Amino acid sequence: MTKTNTQKNFENEAGNDSCCKQSSSLGSIIFFIILSTIAVIASLYYIVPQEVNKVIMNVEYTKVGWKENYDIINKMQLEQIKNYVQQYKQQWDKPAAANKDNAPQPTADAIKTLSKDELAAIKKWAYIEGNPEAKITIVEYSDLECPFCIRQFKEWNVEKTIEKYAGKVNNIFKNFRWVPHENSEAEANAALCAWDLGWLKAYSFYYKQIFSRSNGWNGTGFSKDNLVPLAKEAWLDGAKFQACLDSKKNIEKFDADTAEWKKLWVQWTPGNVIINNETWKYMLIAWAYPASEFEAKIEELLK
Repeated sequence: MTKTNTQKNFENEAGNDSCCKQSSSLGSIIFFIILSTIAVIASLYYIVPQEVNKVIMNVEYTKVGWKENYDIINKMQLEQIKNYVQQYKQQWDKPAAANKDNAPQPTADAIKTLSKDELAAIKKWAYIEGNPEAKITIVEYSDLECPFCIRQFKEWNVEKTIEKYAGKVNNIFKNFRWVPHENSEAEANAALCAWDLGWLKAYSFYYKQIFSRSNGWNGTGFSKDNLVPLAKEAWLDGAKFQACLDSKKNIEKFDADTAEWKKLWVQWTPGNVIINNETWKYMLIAWAYPASEFEAKIEELLK
């Protein structure tokens, strides 16, 4: 039977439609492959690096007590870099001294041991807050204009630790130089004058009030104009306090505590030295770590 022209046309159209469908299906597959390739490339170049970066940053945060400390460090860097460069320029051409200052520094997690005389020297001039017979002493070497030190105070990390161990832990607060914040020396001198002129707790009241009222970002977080009025709040004689400030008699003590800090290899501020008073062993905590870090060090020293 001979096919009519109509049948032939129908068959040709059907074949063309099938071909178009196959072509369309192939095009969809190619489009999907291209889209998938783009997605993989985007993942490799954008998504994966972001996730890797998050992991890396989390590692960096844990090194300094989490993100808040990391942000503080970054904010302080611009303030500090000028001082570091200036100090380097002054010292670069000086030969390195062949003494213990060039020796490798112990790591923060290492347990070190004081001599009996060294421990006695640390406590010789010190106001001990808490039970004076406690087995553990936290010696806090601090800068009253340091953001880390202010944070440690405002988060009550040392106080929380003392409270948790109920008579087994006490605290000593000492001023020392590190980053040369503009008002640090004047405030340290003033706190030590509060010690000289008042009852012992005047010293504690004085430095804690500076911490409470300071923003600590630019080295002038607590105004020098407020040093004498704060002394009066501690029931100290204003005229005698001003005379003590003007004499700068306590700068020598400020420097002595700084030298003591260096001997213990404390790094950064606040520099916390956790000491077992019975074994004379000690561990270090640098920067504003949470109370849990103090507890971990104490438990290690109590073993």
